[in-house]
Amino acid sequence: MNLAVNSPVPADHGNLVIVRAGDSSLHRGWGADQPGCGFDLIVSYYGSDPSAFRLPYERRVDQRGGKWDGLFALFRQRPELLQRYQYFWLPDDDLDADRKTIEAIFANMRRLDLDVGQPSLTLDSYFSHLPFLRCDSFEFRFVDKIEIMAPCIRAGILLKMLPLFERSMSGFGLDALWTRLGADNRRKSAVFDNLSVRHTRPVGTALAKVMLEKGLTPEAEYAQLETRFGLDEFYPISYEAVDRKGRLWRSKTAIGLRMMLDYACRLKTFKQAHRLKKMLWRHVRRQHFKAIELSTIAIAPPPVHAADRAKTC
Repeated sequence: MNLAVNSPVPADHGNLVIVRAGDSSLHRGWGADQPGCGFDLIVSYYGSDPSAFRLPYERRVDQRGGKWDGLFALFRQRPELLQRYQYFWLPDDDLDADRKTIEAIFANMRRLDLDVGQPSLTLDSYFSHLPFLRCDSFEFRFVDKIEIMAPCIRAGILLKMLPLFERSMSGFGLDALWTRLGADNRRKSAVFDNLSVRHTRPVGTALAKVMLEKGLTPEAEYAQLETRFGLDEFYPISYEAVDRKGRLWRSKTAIGLRMMLDYACRLKTFKQAHRLKKMLWRHVRRQHFKAIELSTIAIAPPPVHAADRAKTC
């Protein structure tokens, strides 16, 4: 990807939200149309309605495909975005969020000097991974993985990840890599317990159907990255945390126990409470025994196969 473009004028706030949107996208509730909003919005639309999302602030662009290959296509067409903005929030379109929360996400990224971060999920959200749900005892937790649902990413990290976006519809496996691209990755990725969004639909159902029609699966995409980078089981570990009184927790075992107690006390709040009982003790065991995965990974260009070379001849 050639990023040799004339230097654009940086945005005053340096914050861009890009949503890969279908017809039922919730982004119009995020406040990007309000005066003085602290972020810009681009709607990367994968639907087929020519009249959808045409308000001026939405800046619609059309791109079929999955979330991550669609984002790659956008940055290939608009490489100047990586110079104009410092941080990018890349949420799914089914997140119930508001302007205040989104602006605070960007503020936290700068305050903590993070490479990658994310809001927590409300307890009544559909979820994939327990540790990304809000834990009321903490303000934020430093974690070794950030999931693909709603990552906020520094421009330099995003640039390094783009070659992997091109061949990924689901994003499976990307969430184990973007926390490991610096020389020292400790305290560079965090989940914000004091900033939560609600995930309103079951995870991955629509995308899985589209991928299956193309003969692809999220699991196969993960397996490719697993082989290439030696990935382990995906499970985020909270290795340090700051609680609501500003105290730093350094024991991942203690953090895991505190999370278990918080979740158990709020059991009736969970949309998927039936899953929680099985997950709590497993979570504590993993917090205690599982090693933190923050060793540096270098992303080299993928190998060029014969079929790919033939296309360029």
